[in-house]
Amino acid sequence: MKTKKMPYLLIYFFAVFMLCLGPGWARQTVADNSTNEHLTIADNQIALPLKSVLVLALKNNLDITFARLQPEIAGTDVSREKSAYDTLFTAQYSKYRENKQVGNALSGGSASATIYQEQFDLDVILQKKFTLGTMAELKLNHEEYQSDLPFLGLKPQYSGDLALSLTQPLLRDFGIDIGRSQIKIATLNHKISENEFRQNVMDTLFQVESFYWNLFFTIEDLKSKQQSLKRAEDLLREFKIRIEAGALAPIEIYQAEAEVALRIQDVIVAKAAVKAAEDNLKAALNLYEDERYWNVIIVPSDLPVAQAVTPDLTDSIKTALENRPDYTQAKLQIQAADIQVKYTKNQRLPRVDLIGSLGTHGLAGRSQDTSTAFLGPTLGRLFRSPPNPWSGHWDDVYDGMADGDYYNYMLGIKIEFPLENRLARSQHARAKIQAAQAVTSLKNAENHIINDVRDAIRRLETSWKVIEAANATVRLSQEKLKAEEKKYDVGMSTAHDLLEFQEELASAESTLAFAQTEYSKSIANLMRAKGVLIADKGLTLQSK
Repeated sequence: MKTKKMPYLLIYFFAVFMLCLGPGWARQTVADNSTNEHLTIADNQIALPLKSVLVLALKNNLDITFARLQPEIAGTDVSREKSAYDTLFTAQYSKYRENKQVGNALSGGSASATIYQEQFDLDVILQKKFTLGTMAELKLNHEEYQSDLPFLGLKPQYSGDLALSLTQPLLRDFGIDIGRSQIKIATLNHKISENEFRQNVMDTLFQVESFYWNLFFTIEDLKSKQQSLKRAEDLLREFKIRIEAGALAPIEIYQAEAEVALRIQDVIVAKAAVKAAEDNLKAALNLYEDERYWNVIIVPSDLPVAQAVTPDLTDSIKTALENRPDYTQAKLQIQAADIQVKYTKNQRLPRVDLIGSLGTHGLAGRSQDTSTAFLGPTLGRLFRSPPNPWSGHWDDVYDGMADGDYYNYMLGIKIEFPLENRLARSQHARAKIQAAQAVTSLKNAENHIINDVRDAIRRLETSWKVIEAANATVRLSQEKLKAEEKKYDVGMSTAHDLLEFQEELASAESTLAFAQTEYSKSIANLMRAKGVLIADKGLTLQSK
């Protein structure tokens, strides 16, 4: 019989339903692959190369630690959107019992005019939504019924139903692209968050490197001021010797003493600047977490870049457009906006859904003689009713369901259309405006990148010219001081002039140290502007 194929068709639908249950998606995070750095303290000092400082920043910097959590948060949004297609399992068991009075014989009451009924129900349901828009429900119902109604042919009576229901959108919410729209947008937002993290890492690494070179400069500046103080103290001792020998007027010593006092002040201020620069670097590396490092002296062991770097503007801009995280973010935002436009356009359509269901039924129980209930006691004994053909145990219900002789199916269509449809129209209009904004943002990001690269190269070139000028100034200041000392030895110069030339040399040395550190920072700034700072420092960020 044709109907015998019904249970096999139902089993086929059930298998397809179960096979379409997709696996869960693993959460993605972004982290650095840096290794542990062991800080060696010797004579209350830690000598650190720049690479170690940057690795420590990746591991310990609190801004990076905070920023690293943002992609993880965005990853939860992806899981949230995918949860719309999670399988829902529902099971419900209930027991119902009733004993009530009846007022007429047609209600089926016994001689005492009461009815007793007891019913057990078990419902097991699987629900699943698919990205095509299909909504599927597989439901199994098992029921056991007992009563003292005399005309029941089965006491107790077992029944079961198994049904598969499907709802398939034909317009609104139809299609895999539409069904996965919000998942795609959440995934793009996750990628945007990862690029924001990369940008934050580069900004933080640049800041940490700036702290490193600032500390280098303050140390060099302190050395210059200490050397300047030593020159002034040497000159003061020479003045005292000459005064005692009567070769110099006592009044000359006041100028030297005043200059020594001023340079002592400069050294004190320079030492405070070194401590402040150390503290900035310690805070950036989160070294305050361990009290051992609170009072440790940090000494930069690397020297500033001493060779000229000549980047090509066109190549640098091209590299920046390929690697800058903010430019990648802008492009991803355009993709997300386009998906949202397509999705909201679909939501303007009327809802036309194809609905259908297919099921099978089974029945069993203990057969009862109902002749007495219908014919009375006398005739009932004479004309016995035939036994109920569905006599059996509760598991016989499922044999009947498997036969497929007793089934039901339904096929229909459902139409739903809001007449004004203002919500969908407004959301589509908003999505188109945001898509236009995303295109503008991309162009704006491109302009900012070009400007950043041009400015970074200009600063780099300027810093190198300042280094060249500062080198010449130091060399000339040294020669001028030597010449002035010779003039002073033969009485052709004053103490005031000599001290002034000493101060000029100290200032020139500090300016040179500052220019050298600024040049190293300018190189790092160019790498940041090009979006390759992390790779340029030999560091990598990878997903777990």
